[in-house]
Amino acid sequence: MLRKVNSYRAGVGKIDFGYSNATVVSLLNSFPWFKSVNPLFRPVALSVYALFCLVGIACALVFPTLSVFLAKEIGVRPLMVGIPFAGIALASMAYNHFIGHWSDGLSDRRPLISACCLVGALVCLTLAYSRNYWVVAAVIVIFLSFAMVSFSQLMAYSLDYAKNNIPEDRAPLFNAIVRAQIAIAWVVGPPAGFLLAAYMGFSFMYLLGAGMFLVVSVLIFKLLPHLNPHAVEQVEKPAAQPLGVSEKRALILSLIGFSLMWGANNAYLISFPLYLKDGLGISTEWMGGVMGTAAFLEIPFMLLAGHYAARIQIMTLIKVAGVAALILYMGVYFGTHLWQFFALQIFNAMFIGVLAGLGVSVIQDLLPGRSGMASGLYTNTTHMGNLLSSLVVGVVADMFGYHQVFAANLLIIASAILAFGRVKVKN
Repeated sequence: MLRKVNSYRAGVGKIDFGYSNATVVSLLNSFPWFKSVNPLFRPVALSVYALFCLVGIACALVFPTLSVFLAKEIGVRPLMVGIPFAGIALASMAYNHFIGHWSDGLSDRRPLISACCLVGALVCLTLAYSRNYWVVAAVIVIFLSFAMVSFSQLMAYSLDYAKNNIPEDRAPLFNAIVRAQIAIAWVVGPPAGFLLAAYMGFSFMYLLGAGMFLVVSVLIFKLLPHLNPHAVEQVEKPAAQPLGVSEKRALILSLIGFSLMWGANNAYLISFPLYLKDGLGISTEWMGGVMGTAAFLEIPFMLLAGHYAARIQIMTLIKVAGVAALILYMGVYFGTHLWQFFALQIFNAMFIGVLAGLGVSVIQDLLPGRSGMASGLYTNTTHMGNLLSSLVVGVVADMFGYHQVFAANLLIIASAILAFGRVKVKN
């Protein structure tokens, strides 16, 4: 029998498997293939990818269908559709700020991730059985926002793991693979969600989402080992220099630009299914296919963006992404046939692939030595974008219809490109 003790050292980090270091290492080294296994594809790394993908699919089943659920299943006007999305944005910013800071002091992130998934299951159960708008809105704002913290906490776990068990030169690729699981999840989640809602009903679809959240809450403990936080070496870093006036200006303009871009994207996600159904008479089940196509195409664009970022200024690539967004929303505004919307997803993929893949790098370049602050600020641009989109959808769609939301998106993206154009970057 293997003798139980506290930790096992994998690479240069400590992972608590519950068995003695010497015994496990001896056992694993008896298999010649273990030494040659790429650290990106060892069991824990594969488990991180799988769980990130599963959580992503569960959220991709729920989130894209919410606007149709509120508008068609519950039967509320566009302004009332926008209110919960504004609440999600505000609550998410608060949760990420307070829980993110508090979680850094935890000795084990897994219970928190599991708790978030359990809350996600309760949200899905409520959506499956309740048709009271105020109950649904309250649950979405208070509890769905909390459930989505599972993403940031699972990402934090992956960063902790990579810091001690992935070679430094392969850590960026590991992080890219983790982020790519979101795109993969959106290839599967939205098409499945809209198809299930169309043929099986919203209740069945949300019950399936609840089941997935429950499965992940259990697998977190089954597949992921406890990471020893004391294994991280404390390296003294030089104090970050205060920002000058020009750097502060560039940072503010970049944060505004990213918030505008994310706002336009989320307004599109909320409005497009309803525009297809009400404006063009196209079944909303096709929206899942359109979203899945975009997510599938995002993966190569994300990788290409990372490849060319070493050769081309990142800000230039961000502006190119903005131009792609202009083409997308103009095409959606004037498009009348389903095949046109599928074809336009190449521009959607270019837009989101570059934005998601390189956006945080822009903020990190503007905040050298402050990686934690940079990632936090960039994450909040997505929440500010969600807040903006809820206001745009609530006001514009309520007054002029969902079709005019895409015209508003053109103005929003043009404003974002102008903001980025005023950012002075170092050569």
